[in-house]
Order: sequence, then structure tokens, then C-alpha cells
Amino acid sequence: MISQEARDLFAANVKAMTAGDAPHLAAQTLPDDVDRRKDIAYVDDGDRHHLLDVYTPAKRESGEPLPVVVDFHGGGLYYGAKENNECRDMLLARHGFAVVNANYRLVPDVSFPAQLQDAMAVLEWVRDHGAEYGLNAGRVCVTGDSAGGALALYLAAANSSPRLAGALGVTASGVDVKALVVTSGMFRLRGGVHATALGYYMEGYLQTPADHIRIEPYLDLDRLVVDSDLPPVYMITSVEDFIADNTYELARILHARHRDHAMSVWPKGDERVLGHVFNIVQAGDPDAAEAHRVIGDIADYCRRYV
Repeated sequence: MISQEARDLFAANVKAMTAGDAPHLAAQTLPDDVDRRKDIAYVDDGDRHHLLDVYTPAKRESGEPLPVVVDFHGGGLYYGAKENNECRDMLLARHGFAVVNANYRLVPDVSFPAQLQDAMAVLEWVRDHGAEYGLNAGRVCVTGDSAGGALALYLAAANSSPRLAGALGVTASGVDVKALVVTSGMFRLRGGVHATALGYYMEGYLQTPADHIRIEPYLDLDRLVVDSDLPPVYMITSVEDFIADNTYELARILHARHRDHAMSVWPKGDERVLGHVFNIVQAGDPDAAEAHRVIGDIADYCRRYV
């Protein structure tokens, strides 16, 4: 049961985040050398949240299927759409990838386990239909930003372990995810310096006793890492990212558990603030050199494993 106070908080945040994103989305310049195939249903139920886009380089040296990057947008799990990430993902496609940019259902209409089911369904779509769009389902990386980074982390963990997938209420897709890239990951879903707000959000994240049984044990990120076989993980944050501590915490766990990982922490920006998910919100500005360097770094990391 979600309290009215929590619902009001979600609604107020959605309004504020929509207003905050509007200026840079209106001003962004989309690349004209990338093909877009928009609003493809990955679940055939007519729900707009079950749509994805596929971006590919307009000019390709060969007709070989492309390595794939699957992306999940941020927004606290209750806000956002694939269009928020469209420009960044099109720029990433320039580097020789097919980028699958997916919507998923949002809190409080659904809870986090249902969002994880949506994310797994996207991998299943890549497995079953990717070849129709020139995708190589044997060369797949997953990425996400902010709360989409948490979704990507839990997806990669569940997908790597049938036992963990069962505990989380999903079935592993069978797609071999080669690498995970997370920008400004909101990995901590409770506690920490944002514990008060997260206490309200948790009413939406886990809405039923069954939700709590599935997810609560794995709010412990160490247990999530130990019980999974995560692919190599690349984490990106900055000293101006208000939840950089989440990335540091996950990096500490991955290091302690001897898991393959890398981390980039950007210093204060030279000409602009390099804040939360800056490589996405600044992607549409051709002069945002640091954001564009991050996009190149993501491409390089994914290329290394696919």
C-alpha cells in the first residue's frame, strides 16, 4: 500500500524533473548520421512503456550484425523515458554499435520486481528479434544511468545466475551479457544520506509482501555480487555527482570480491558543472567536450568485451 504522502512526493518530483530536463532536450542537436527505428514493441500489449528504439550507424563498412548496447534511462525508477537518452545513445551508435534504448514501466504504477521483468524482456527481445534489425545477440553490453543503472545492475546479476533470477522472480534470458556500464548509478535503494527520501520511495519500489521477500535480501549489494556472476563492470561518476558515494560503495564491494571492474571519477568541470549523469544531459551540446569524451570511453569499454 502506497501512502498519499508518497504518491504526492513522486508526482512533485516528476513535475520538477520534467521541467529540469526540458531546456536541454529542446536545445539538443541529434546526429544526422545515425539511423533511428523508433517505438518497437518488445512486449506486445499496447503499453507505451514496452517500446524500444534501435539506433545504428547510417553508413556501415559491412553488412555484419552489430554488437549491441542495451540502455535503461534514469529517473528514480518513477520518471523518464527513452527520449531522455536518445541523443547520447545515438552518439554511442556512431562508434559502431546498435544501441537498444528501452522504456520500462514506472513506479508507482508498478514496483521494482515488475521493472526487472521488463528489463529481462528487453534482453529476450534482443535474443529473439535482434537479427531482424542487424543486431548480434552474442555480443551484448548493458548500460544504465542513475536509477536505470540500478536496474541494469540487478538485470545483469539476475541474467548471470538462474538461481538468483529465480529468487528475484525472473528467468535468465540466455543472452550472454559481456559487460555492464553504469553512469552515476543509484545503487542504494535505501539508507545512506538520502535515507529519509528513500523511505518514501520504498513504498513504491516494493509494494507487496512478495516484493519484499524477493528484493529485500538483495538490497545488500554485497550479497547481490556474491550470489551472481556479474560481467566486467565500468562505473562512471564525478566529484560533482550528488550520489557519487553509491558508485564508491559498489566499487569497494567489487574490489573486495575480486570482480573485474573499472571506475572513472571526473573532477570538477573546466567550463561547466559535471554533475549527475552529465554525459547524458550534455550529450546534445556539441561543445560539451567532457561529456563526449565519456561517450567515447563507454564505447571503448564495451568494444573491449564484444
